[in-house]
Amino acid sequence: MMSLVPTKKNTQIELMRKVVLSYPPLQERIAGDKEKTDQCLKNVEEIAATYNKSVMDKFQHVLNNTVDRMYEAINLTFTPEVGDFKKYVDENCVILVPNHQSHADYIALNYAIIKSFGFPVYIAGGINLNIFPIGTLFRNSGCFFIRRSFNNDILYKLTLEGYLYYLLGEGKPIEFFFEGGRSRSGKLLPPRYGLFTMLVTAHSHLPEKRKKPLQFMPVSIMHEYVPEQKSLTRELGGAKKNKESTKELLKVFKVLKYKLGSIHIKVGNGISGANYKNFSTKERAQKLAFDCFRSVGSKMMVTPTSLLALILLDKPDGALKFDEIFDKAHRIINYCKTFDVPITESLIDQSKLEKVLENALDMQIKNGKVDLIGSSTVGHEFYSIKPTTRIELLYFKNTILHHFIVPWIINSAWVALFSGAIESVDDLKKHFLYLRDQLKFEFYLPTVKETLYQVIKIISKTSGRKISTLEDCMKLKHKELMNIATELGVFARSCTYFTESYYIGALTLKVIYTEKNYPFKQDYFLKKSKEVFEAEKSLGRVIKYSESYSVPVIKNCLKFFQNAGVLNWEEGGFVLNRIAFLDKSIIRFEKELSDQIRFNMRG
Repeated sequence: MMSLVPTKKNTQIELMRKVVLSYPPLQERIAGDKEKTDQCLKNVEEIAATYNKSVMDKFQHVLNNTVDRMYEAINLTFTPEVGDFKKYVDENCVILVPNHQSHADYIALNYAIIKSFGFPVYIAGGINLNIFPIGTLFRNSGCFFIRRSFNNDILYKLTLEGYLYYLLGEGKPIEFFFEGGRSRSGKLLPPRYGLFTMLVTAHSHLPEKRKKPLQFMPVSIMHEYVPEQKSLTRELGGAKKNKESTKELLKVFKVLKYKLGSIHIKVGNGISGANYKNFSTKERAQKLAFDCFRSVGSKMMVTPTSLLALILLDKPDGALKFDEIFDKAHRIINYCKTFDVPITESLIDQSKLEKVLENALDMQIKNGKVDLIGSSTVGHEFYSIKPTTRIELLYFKNTILHHFIVPWIINSAWVALFSGAIESVDDLKKHFLYLRDQLKFEFYLPTVKETLYQVIKIISKTSGRKISTLEDCMKLKHKELMNIATELGVFARSCTYFTESYYIGALTLKVIYTEKNYPFKQDYFLKKSKEVFEAEKSLGRVIKYSESYSVPVIKNCLKFFQNAGVLNWEEGGFVLNRIAFLDKSIIRFEKELSDQIRFNMRG
């Protein structure tokens, strides 16, 4: 019986095996076959967590002594609607669905919940993490391991579903990272559907008297310093991902020489699986996945580190005085408060903002990411990101950049309006939609209707005039336009490195076309684009940002031009066509970058 609560470890294991084997789809697949049953039991042994309270207590004791040295705090918060989380877990089948920035995520969330509520979360981890000795420690702490790929192994898939069926029936809270792996760029990755589908399916087979409501709880995790930061940013430059090993994993703990700041964990409202009961299992899982994805993104908090990254990376070179940093931070926080962008508690009280920024800058200086130039005795202190670490801070900027896409688009339209590129409402709408189409390969964006609604809302608020339509935008007076520039100018260059990347990608395709080196494959495009980037950067005409060569963005550039019909995939590689559109894109990107330099829209 699933209600049995065994008192001994071996009894618990036997119960778990029995329940897994009783999972209806697995029972049907095995059909009494001993060989299949034995294989299923081997799969269970490979997958299952072996939670051991004694081990967890010792591990928690170690963490109690080290976390305070590693982090300023692990801030775990819940939305008010959740209420008593322990009671919420008792009354629902709870699935925690966090984003994934660091190996430290496995520890941080589980540690915070055990410390606050006294029970563990059963975490789905990749089998690549099952490495001695840390794999054993993870397994004893509530981690269960799954293979990266098992599409053709139906028995393994059903065994895993059976194990999820067991955990759901036992009322164990489950956690999995919906992106499927750590984000290398800081941006949220699109959700993977596999575990959503399996959990929905497993829950549907629970006996009605044991079936509590299925609730997926989006969790937004924000680090102020990621222990694996250097290796992640090397991969952005094209280096291969390091294979997981004990040595690699232990690097997470060998960072005591760094100041790690805080980890901010925000648990959102549960998203009920019952909301999608009229859809097929596949559609239900996909809708759940994207609703969780959007909820996590909407709650990604602006932290002191990400705020500094946004401000300091605004300058492609040179340095900023503290007063300039403070002024920009003040304006960004005001925007966040006005338009409901989440910020950490430390940033809410602006009377303490100066001290918070000083501490954040101090952390980046001690971690070797930012240089302090000049002397306080003569009042000439400047802060500058080290050229070699710009892409590391870009990671943190990317974690919040989706909150500021629309003000960047509005600033771009402002420049185009004053340069004469926009002369009518139709031009204005086309400008908004073109930029949205460009960025849709970088972020999961709101719909066209939602984007235009946000544009009108922000322009109305910042111009000081009631705006209802795009036609109203074209009637704004000079003073009202300047109000927009004053309020939103701080975001004018926040997404510029994407435009530079796409310009480099377009130039690269033109070079390939001119040299007739096609059909070509992605690796050749990446190699050639790096050469074009270095040449353009050395010229210093319109390419200003060293972080504009980022492998994920350059790859997305290929998708952009493939979607536009400039590239077709044929046997042997990509083939170029629609060269007129490519030429037009090059002119557009270059003009946009040149105009921005000319108008110097930096707030």
